Amino acid sequence: MNIKKDFGLRIKELRNKKGITQYQLAEMVGIDPKHMSHIETGRSFPKADLIEKFAKALDIEYTQLFQTEHLQDRDVLLDRIGYNLTKVSDKELQVIYKLITGFLN
Repeated sequence: MNIKKDFGLRIKELRNKKGITQYQLAEMVGIDPKHMSHIETGRSFPKADLIEKFAKALDIEYTQLFQTEHLQDRDVLLDRIGYNLTKVSDKELQVIYKLITGFLN
């Protein structure tokens, strides 16, 4: 787990969800587009005031910028899913199975 890399991936994910370019987000938060690129690629990590600006520009709470668990490697995600499934009841497992198969079909 690399906080700079994960944070950058999350910014990119949220930016794409909003339908804005790196350049547009850089303008919105008042930084150079090259700095924006460095943040998204994990080569740089923003200071607190810039994190607040990102949250405002993306219209989210700043804590959402750190919700990166879903960005883990495939094997890590599969292990975590498997572990969590061991804790559910048989009935809950059936519902989860229906949800997953419905989503995949």
